[in-house]
This record gives sequence, structure tokens and C-alpha cells, in this order.
Amino acid sequence: MESILTNISSINKTVFIGTPDFSVPTLLKLSETNYKPLLVITQPDKPQGRKLKLVPTPVKQTAEQLGIKVIQPEKIKEEDVIRKLIEINPDVIITVAYGGFLTKKILDLPSFGCLNIHPSLLPKYRGATPINHALFEGEKETGVTITKMTLKMDSGPILQQKIVTIEKEDNYSSLSAKLAEIGADELIDVLQKLEKHEIIAIPQNDEEATYCYKLQKDDLYLDWNEKATDIHNKIRGLAEEPGAMTTFRGNKMKILATKILQERADLLPGKVSAILKNEGIVVCCRDQKILLTKVQPAGKRIMSGFEYHIGARIEIGENFVSGIRDRS
Repeated sequence: MESILTNISSINKTVFIGTPDFSVPTLLKLSETNYKPLLVITQPDKPQGRKLKLVPTPVKQTAEQLGIKVIQPEKIKEEDVIRKLIEINPDVIITVAYGGFLTKKILDLPSFGCLNIHPSLLPKYRGATPINHALFEGEKETGVTITKMTLKMDSGPILQQKIVTIEKEDNYSSLSAKLAEIGADELIDVLQKLEKHEIIAIPQNDEEATYCYKLQKDDLYLDWNEKATDIHNKIRGLAEEPGAMTTFRGNKMKILATKILQERADLLPGKVSAILKNEGIVVCCRDQKILLTKVQPAGKRIMSGFEYHIGARIEIGENFVSGIRDRS
């Protein structure tokens, strides 16, 4: 354990680095306090949609609404970025889901160091997709961890950690929103404790570390040959965006919510076993049946499984196909 010692007793100058929706609650809460950032760094605008229109990141949009200066370097290690940071001479730099690594030059700049909010109970689920993987694995609890950053990803000493229960109804979207709010509150608490020198940094045990990889396109596709529990957890971990994918009648479809039925499968995996009025479509997995309660056919709006059946008139024995080989 180590104390975060500095000859500074107040945090007056902060810089915020973040990109997606998950980062926004922290930026908003910082801006309501004496820790309002002097500068925000975020990723460049990205082309989206068929017309490839450039769209600013959620953090950029929020920072502009708050009247905070924003820069969007292609690479954060650019000399111009370093020069701006040296001019500000921040007491602390806060990062939340930025999408890039900070160099030693940046890590060494602030008196209190660079702090990061990570949505897992580190050292478990280091990496880019801790919320998805906690749901994939059917975890009952997760959390947020505030660390002092080091050069090694998500490996810095822990300043504060809060356990969060994962509810049965949680999916990626709901859990992410919940952890973003809790992480923002925890960070404000850490900053206040740092000013009072009340924080003790606890090193992580690398031997207990687990890692989660960045999701690839193939990870989004369901395999109906898996157990119902695994399919259900994968759908939770991907809903509502990007959404778990399957193919039905040759067209892609997102499956956004399911319910495991306590019935053994009576047809081959992927086959429609029944339609439950006002509830959804019953599909066989390797072991049990699963009820598709919310779906999104390609190019259409999100709807209930039963609503989709009303329009599509699904027959018993039709097939939801699995994985990569069937997605053409």
C-alpha cells in the first residue's frame, strides 16, 4: 500500500479525457463541482450512416454544451497535446473510456496523477469490454474501480472500489448506465479524499487478473447449439447495442431480450417449438427452450417477439440459424 503524497492540498486544475456515453456522467458531475475541467480531450469525429456524415463523440457534444474547450487529436501523444497540458499544469487528469493509451510524459504531469474509472472489480476483467463479459459470464455482481494509472493497462493501484449488484433484468445498456453514474460519484468522492490525504493506494494482485478482449463482428452472432443459459447471457451482454445477431428466413435479426423456459428442447437447436400468445417465440437451444421476447428485424424497429410473429406468421419448425456460416 502507498499513500498518494503531494505538497498540494487542493485540486484546482483538472483535465478530462473520454469519449463515449459512458464518460458523460463523470464530465457532467465534475462540471457541477470545483473540479470542472479546463480542457477536454476526446477522439476525433467519426463518419456514420450511409452518407458517412461526421458525428462528434458524446463527450465533445457535452463539453461544448458546458462551454469547456475541446481538442480531438489523432494521437494523444502528439507534441501539441503535451504542450497544451504543460501550459495547464493540471493537478489531476481524469480518464473514462477514452479509447487510447496515455504516455509516460502525460502520466507524470499531474501532481495527483492520472485517475481512471474502470467498470469492473479490478483486477477482474481488465480490458475494453468488462461490462459485456460480466454479463456473458452470468456474474451476480460487478462494480467500479478508481485507479491511479500506470503504463500497463488497467493495472494501476486501486484508490477506491464499489461493488454493484447485477439484477436479472440488467442488460449491457442498463448496467452500463448504472455503472457510469456510480463511477462518477465515486470519482468525486476520491478527489475530495485526495485533497484531505485520506486515500491509500492498494496494488493490484496481478496473479488474480482476468482479461476481456475487444468484441469482434463474429462475437455478435448466436450459436443455437449452446446451452440456453449461455445464449441468454450473451443476449443480455450485447443488448440493446450492438445486439446479438441471428438469421431468420435469410435475413439478419437482432435478438434483444429472452427468457429461459424450464422445458427441455424437443426439436433441433434453432428450431421454433411454439408461439406463446402475447409473449413471444419459443426456440430450442441445446438443452432447453428459450423465449424470444424482444427482437429487431433488419431495417425495422424494435418490437416484441409476438408482435413480429403476427406480421411474419411464423410456423412451428422454422429455423433460426447460427453463427458465421449462416449469416450471408
